[in-house]
Formats: sequence, structure tokens, C-alpha cells
Amino acid sequence: MKIKNIFILSFFFFSFNAVFCFGNGLGKADSIIMKTLEFRDLYGKYIQEYDAQIYIKGNTQVLKKNKLFKYAPDFLYWDKKGNNSFVESIVDVHYSAPNHFTQEIKAINGTKLNAEDIQERVMQFLNVNVYNPTIFNDRILFPTVKNPFKYYRFEYVNSIDTLEKTIHEIKIIPKIQSQKLISGSFYIIDGIWTIFQFDIEGKWEFSKFRVQTEFGLPKKNFLLPQKTAITFHLNLLGNETINYYFSQFEYHSVQFYSSEKEQKSANYDLSDYFNIRTDSVPIIKDSLFWEANRPIPLSSYEESLINDSDSIGVKEQQFWNFSRALVLPKKIKYDDTHFGYSGLLNPLKLAYSKMDGILYWQQFKLEKYYKSGKELKFNPNLGILFQKKEVYFSTPVHWLFAPEKMGEVYFSFENKNQSYSSKIINIINEQTPRNIDFDDFDLEYYKHYHTDLNGKYEFLNGLLLQGGVDFDWYIPVKKKNVNPASNEIVDIFQNQYRAFTPIFGFKWTPQQYYRINGKKKEYIGSRFPTFSGEFARGINGVFKSNSYYERIEIDLQQKISVGLMRSFHYYAGAGWFTNTESVYFADFKNFRKRNIPQSWDDPIGGTFHLLRGDWYNASNSYVQAHFMYESPFALLRLFKGISKDILKERIYASQLYIPALPCYTEVGYGIGNFFFNAGAFVSLKQGQYESIGVKFEFELGR
Repeated sequence: MKIKNIFILSFFFFSFNAVFCFGNGLGKADSIIMKTLEFRDLYGKYIQEYDAQIYIKGNTQVLKKNKLFKYAPDFLYWDKKGNNSFVESIVDVHYSAPNHFTQEIKAINGTKLNAEDIQERVMQFLNVNVYNPTIFNDRILFPTVKNPFKYYRFEYVNSIDTLEKTIHEIKIIPKIQSQKLISGSFYIIDGIWTIFQFDIEGKWEFSKFRVQTEFGLPKKNFLLPQKTAITFHLNLLGNETINYYFSQFEYHSVQFYSSEKEQKSANYDLSDYFNIRTDSVPIIKDSLFWEANRPIPLSSYEESLINDSDSIGVKEQQFWNFSRALVLPKKIKYDDTHFGYSGLLNPLKLAYSKMDGILYWQQFKLEKYYKSGKELKFNPNLGILFQKKEVYFSTPVHWLFAPEKMGEVYFSFENKNQSYSSKIINIINEQTPRNIDFDDFDLEYYKHYHTDLNGKYEFLNGLLLQGGVDFDWYIPVKKKNVNPASNEIVDIFQNQYRAFTPIFGFKWTPQQYYRINGKKKEYIGSRFPTFSGEFARGINGVFKSNSYYERIEIDLQQKISVGLMRSFHYYAGAGWFTNTESVYFADFKNFRKRNIPQSWDDPIGGTFHLLRGDWYNASNSYVQAHFMYESPFALLRLFKGISKDILKERIYASQLYIPALPCYTEVGYGIGNFFFNAGAFVSLKQGQYESIGVKFEFELGR
């Protein structure tokens, strides 16, 4: 189909449709939006593929600063010296419909901090399919959504006659205050009803942004972005900066839609779905190179900034500032080695939940990347529960030896919750569930240390086989009792237990979509659930192991899209111990208490927010189910002014069965954004109210 055919179809269709729209009481702005949406699907897929080169230049202007400026974390993209700065870059882009982008930085010049800004923030805004319902890597709900009048209202501003075309300016006004929506203007070409330009504003993390993009006119780069201006305005704690970026596109090849093309068979490889390649950034300081490759010259102001900017050589080392390192997270990259530390006194590492009280935790990261795609990662964690006066740690080491097959060897050493042995399970099961009070049992608690050496490998797309060895060591807590006859301190518990446990498992997701990031395979999603299972068998006599048992666990989980930016998650699992010929500890892998906070985006399932930790060891079997509905617009849309800083809302429901507690239910509601997540939960035992509690965790800096 050629461009002129689209013009002819548009003319006849809308000549008939225009009278109908205006004649039925629709406003002029709404009618024009409806006309644009009529051909949205055609225009959205008309550009099938293109290769382009983008030139980007930008500068940072520091308007106000105080002493807090030099302590700003890296994600604010501030020059720590508080100076104005400049950056320019050349990026190669490959696009394939409907929204797959691969972007690779070919050259960059300027300050190092702004180089990270280009990689991590600016490129999110450059490539936009305006006929897609979401933009900026699915972060913003665009007015070209199927039913835009649910989220936006539109006002007609005026018309502009230019280049023998009439262009209508339509004002966009969000009905809900949310970071998922934008405001601004569309400029729509009369007759063919394509979007010639948009000028939109919104909020991105701590910054307000403005994006102005102009597209090609008919017969020349039709529907393709030509140039984009991006502005980030940050005003925080008495510090104010403006980041301004301008980009210009040059197209090398463009492929248009053709109905005669053969339909491609199912392809689960989505490697080009908004993939930003930044493994190595070529830094070029040669002025002759940039003079030859800049499509537009620098202004005198930009010239002065680039002449004063600091060198950003590849091997330049970032030096620690002691006071910043104590409080703020720190990332250092040197060649292919990355080091990260959360900051010793970082307040963002505080979390709270009803069951555990205040938790403070620390994260470290040491990662080595190889050109072959192999990776070596060491990511220890440390958490302190003040209420329980307990310290938890984990020291995981990952070696990715076959990146395209997800082949990995994993080793860890950690301590887990204090638990008690199977001797108490029968006693607990004889009690009435609602009358159980663990403090009445005077349980014999054991410190639990766990180490494992496991591996996994993908044999078919979506099918991972796993296996290895776990070793658990249970040391009795030294409760002390004074013998009144001799006043001698007597240790009550002396026995130690060890469990040497070979394991075998699998994880299978039919029709698994994936992408190859560099040389590393990453799973993205599937229309089908993920099934997994694990079998473990304790063996006597190996490394003084004195536990013999078999443990089986199975589960399935899935995330189902139920509309734009809305999803339903479910998780169901069960586990049981068999052939328990010795004392054992009912420590399940998929039903356990987690002591280090999970990310907002971690999968649901496996833990309950208000369930006391003793219950996780109270049975040799369990069945659990978790459900979650996630939406950017759920309950808070009813309260104007509250929803503007909330990115997602969640509604939770969880159910547990164990013989000692045959009916335990939790329901909850949570909110979250890039800065924090919080939730409130209610628990019920046997259908009767038990307790209510809240949790709060910071997401920033994870």
C-alpha cells in the first residue's frame, strides 16, 4: 500500500464521517481525536522497520544550589561540582513495529555524569510510536489509547495553515492526577488525520519533563520522528537544575507496511524490544570528528561548556567522598567490573512491618562481566531486626557460564529464622488453631545456618532443569537455667542436627518470550503459567548428617494482562515431607519467612505479611494461594490530589492451609512508586478477625 492510497481512502472515509460526527453533538476537539483514532491501527503499523542515526546534544543549567547539592545521589544526574555542563552523543537506532527499539551509543563527548543521563533517562523519551497506547517504555498512558475519553478530555485551540496543509491544535487535559498521564497538545493534519507534532508535559521521578517531537509530513519521512526537544526541571530541597536535550534523526533505511508480505510464524525472540546497548561507550574527544558528524553546529554557550568540561576517559576512577559514601548508595564502574554499596547510614535502607518492627539492611554488589557474555556476581546482604535483636545475612555468588542457555552455578551461605524440630509438630496439631499461643510451648529453638551449591540449565526454550546440594546446620539456642540446688548454670539443649540434601527440580513456561541482551538470554513473559517442582532427599552420614527425609514442593504462577497497565497475578503452591525417619525441620523453600525486603516488582507468593514466623515450621505440609490485582487507577482515582504521585495500586488476597491452621486468610491494599511501597493488611483465622498491620519499604536506590 502506497502513501497516496492512504490519502485517497482517508478523504472518502472522512468526507462521509465528518457530517455524522459533528451532527451528533460531539465537540470539535473530540471529533478530530476520533478521526485520528479511526486510522490509528493502520498508521501504527505502517512503518514496519527503520534504521536511523540520532544526534543528541544537551546541557545542564544549575539555577540554585546549596550544601546539599554535593551529596545528591547519582540517580538525580547532578554534576557533583555544581557546574553547568554539556554532553553530545551519536546513537544508532533500529526499530521494528509495533514498539521494538534497539539503541546503541556509538560516540559520546562531555561529562561522565551526563553520559549516564543519556543512557538511563534521555533515550527512554526519544523513540515513540504515537499510535501505540503506551509510550516511554510502557510508563505513560498516551491519548491514542482505545478509549482516551476515560482518561483525558480535549479542547480545540486553533488551526494553523502551513505547507499547504491545515493543522489543528488540540489541548490534552488529564481527568486524573497521575504520573501515568500527560498534559499538553497534539497538532493533527487535517484530511489525513496524522499527528504532525506533540508537545507534552508530565512528571518523571523527581523531575518535571517536557517533550516536543515533530514528525515527517506526507511524501517525506511520513510518520517518522524528525527532531525532539526534551527538558527535565528538578527543584528539590532548595536546589534547582534544568536539563535540556535536543535530538535530530537521520534515516538510513525505511520499510513500509505491505499486505502482500507473508505472515511470520510465531517468534518468541523479543531481543529488540526497547533494548539499550550500553556495554561499552566509545568516548571521542576529537573536535574534527564532531565537526564532521554534527548535523547542527554548537552555540557559543555550548562551546564554552564543552571546553570547560572535565575529561571522562574510560579508565577514569571515581573517588569516594567519605561523607557521601556513609549516607548515599554508591556505584563504581571500572572497565567490566561494577561495584555498588548501599551506604552505611543510608536512611532509605529502613523498612517497617508489624511482625518484625523496624528493619535496617545493607546491600553490596561486586560484578564482573566478560565479553563472552559470562558473568560473575557476588551480592551479599545484611539485615538487622531491632525488635527481635536478630541479625540476618546472605552471601550469594552467581557464575553465569552459558549466557544464551541461562546456564548458571549458584552458591550461598546464610542464616535463616530460628526454628524448632519436628518433635513439636504433633503437639501443635493437637491444639485448637485459634487457641495456639507459641509462647506457652517453651519451644526448643535452633539457630539455622544454610548453604547450597546449585545449578540450572535451559534444555528447551522455557524449560529449565535445576539440581544441586543443600546443607543445613541446626544449633540449639543456649537457653540457660539456674539449678537451685547448686546455683550452677545448666545448658538445656545440646543436640545439633545436620541435613545433607541433594535436590532436583524444574521450571517450565510454555511459549516463553525472551530476548538476547548482549549474549545473555532473559525471559520476558508468556501467555501461559509457569510450572515448577522440586524434590529433595536428606541422606544420613554425609558430613555428619543425621536427618533422613524427603521433601516435595510444586507450584504454578502467572501474570495476566487485563488491560492497559493493569494486570492480575496468581500463585498457588503446595509442599509436604515424606519418609520422615528421623528428627527433621519443616523448613520449606517456597513457604518461608523472608527477612530481607523484597522489591515491589518481585513475584508474589511464598510469604504472608502478618503470619508469625513460628507457623512456617508448624506443619509437615502446606497449601497456599496468593492473588494480586495491580492498576495505576484503582481506588485513589476517587480522591483528587492524592493519586498524582502514585504509580501503582495493588489489592491482595492470600489463603493458607496447614493442618495446625486449616484456614488462614490475608487481604490487603498497597500503593507504590519509584520512591517507596506501602501496604495495609488484615488477617483472619478460621474466618474470624485476627489482626491488622502495615508495612513500608523504600524502593529508591535498590
